[in-house]
Amino acid sequence: MRIQARIDEALQIRLPLRVRGLHGITETDAIVDTGFNGMVFLPVTLALPLGLVLSDIALVELAEGGAYPRMIFSGWAQIGESPEVPATDMVAFADEALIGMAFLNSLNARIELDLPQRVVTLSLPEVQ
Repeated sequence: MRIQARIDEALQIRLPLRVRGLHGITETDAIVDTGFNGMVFLPVTLALPLGLVLSDIALVELAEGGAYPRMIFSGWAQIGESPEVPATDMVAFADEALIGMAFLNSLNARIELDLPQRVVTLSLPEVQ
């Protein structure tokens, strides 16, 4: 399966993200953050109405080096039409939705960038 998406004006990779909780679904264009080794970061404004399940409160180390307590939620997520997967470390405090490397790794994803055309292609293995 191949999913085409865009690279924005700030040269950030944006992929279509769908997140499901117990009470709803939201869709957004999320930034791929190669420095984030978790699954998904969501703004609280997107996460709250979904009915995600609080599973933990943990110290999360951010890129600037500080460690801060964050609420960790469980739900389900998918990129484009990829298979939906359990996402057990959704952090509901961020300015924008982020896709972390653990999520892409769970999908066995390959990413191809075409910077001049501002296009990203996400390749996923076919589901058997």
